[in-house]
Amino acid sequence: MNLESNIGLAQSPDKPQKSQAELRAALESKFYSLKPIIDQGTEEYRQALKQGTFEDQEGEEEGSGEARKLALQHKLTALVDRAERLKAILDSKEPLPESTPEIFVEYTHPDGHKETITLDLEQKLQEFISLYKKTNLDLPPDFEDTMRDIWNRHYDEIEQEAQEYGFDELLLIPPTPYLPELSQKMKMENWYRTGETFDAMGGFSYATSKNNIVPRLILVHNSQNLKDHPELAKTLNTKGSDVNLDQALTLEDYLIFQRHYFETTGKHLDGQSISWLATKSGAWLVNCRWDSFYQKLAVFSRDLGQGAVNVGVRSCRRFL
Repeated sequence: MNLESNIGLAQSPDKPQKSQAELRAALESKFYSLKPIIDQGTEEYRQALKQGTFEDQEGEEEGSGEARKLALQHKLTALVDRAERLKAILDSKEPLPESTPEIFVEYTHPDGHKETITLDLEQKLQEFISLYKKTNLDLPPDFEDTMRDIWNRHYDEIEQEAQEYGFDELLLIPPTPYLPELSQKMKMENWYRTGETFDAMGGFSYATSKNNIVPRLILVHNSQNLKDHPELAKTLNTKGSDVNLDQALTLEDYLIFQRHYFETTGKHLDGQSISWLATKSGAWLVNCRWDSFYQKLAVFSRDLGQGAVNVGVRSCRRFL
């Protein structure tokens, strides 16, 4: 039976309303911050043309260079579109809203490389509602309003976390009080491969997570394996006893993320890594990976003292 508690970033009191002058100043700052990013991207594109980066290199599949070209063009187009939307809002005489459905930040990787991150709430609402309809997962009637409310109340925190830690994906999750039912609806290909210890402690029926009966908005890294993102790579070789449960996905969250990732990319999370989760199976902690041999999601539980070079944590920030 799953338990409720408040972990992660708990619900905060309503924030004081900002004045129109403060909202306009903040929006103008975002607008002007785009110029150096667009200039940098334009220069990057110019250098790539000059250096032949958009040509297929030796040993690459045909079309690899063109794919790089299209990706950079898409990035530049998105930046320009964002600037034009902000300019249109600033030029409008309409009152500015307290927050917008988009967050646009620049994350600096440890090696100095800068990445532009856009989080679009309305786009994610469409994606997740479509997923839940496809999998027949029941949604509360106020799901969309609840997600917008969480977004609006925590807008500044979400923006800050994305900028500082490179979170580039949103999970919009309804109450998930019954894990066995959720596991059936989120299954992929050949079902699940579960470990003996996990099964001995009651499997999905007796695994316990917190915050599972409340709707939540979760920031994650949209990276296939833990080594693929510097913030996730930092967590490799973590023992179960060192996992920060406040900042780790639960099994419920992970099942939905795994299915959403597959629906949008055709690939599976953690084919080359193992993720500790903030879900307990008896006294042990659950972890997951994609088993490519069996084409199943492997769900195991491990002693908290265990760790390995390919075992880490799917870091997240949870907003209620």
